[in-house]
Amino acid sequence: MVTSYFCPHFFLRILESIEDHDESMKYHREALRIRQLHLGRDHLKVANSLDNIAGLYQKQKNNDKALKCLKESLRIRIARLGNDHLDVATNLFGMGIVFCDRGELDKAMDCYHASLNIRKLNGDKSGIEIAQSLHNLGSVFALKHDYVEALGRWKQSLEKYKEFGLSNDHHMVLCTLRNIEMATNFIRENE
Repeated sequence: MVTSYFCPHFFLRILESIEDHDESMKYHREALRIRQLHLGRDHLKVANSLDNIAGLYQKQKNNDKALKCLKESLRIRIARLGNDHLDVATNLFGMGIVFCDRGELDKAMDCYHASLNIRKLNGDKSGIEIAQSLHNLGSVFALKHDYVEALGRWKQSLEKYKEFGLSNDHHMVLCTLRNIEMATNFIRENE
């Protein structure tokens, strides 16, 4: 007998696109249940399902439940892949977003730094993830009213976006340029 690990990804994408979070959550939970049943609680596909559920919780502004899912997916990834795997870095980046949304800026900063360090350790040449981590670190510094540090991170982020080949009209570059301008003006005004 062949066991199928069917997860209704096609239907999940449709439901997410029409913002039916309750129905989408139902299918994601079913996919998680099936994966846990057939693959075990510590399988990487279980971690992926937990990430999907965490994303829905974030959309619903339920950061406590999102964080719980992300912590469990991080536990699985570290157990299966080790502390320095790029998937662990991505997981930490997601946790940083949730901590920032919760106003836990020091924890967000710790997650972004850890994610960035793993990417640098692995020689991640894509640049885009490093740039995003730097950008988010800058945002945390700005939320802490440390505009000098924020400006430094945003400038580093912009440099990485450019290395990656993003043009000045790309939305991530535009956002970073606006942040640099805002921080520069704020620093000048307060000298």
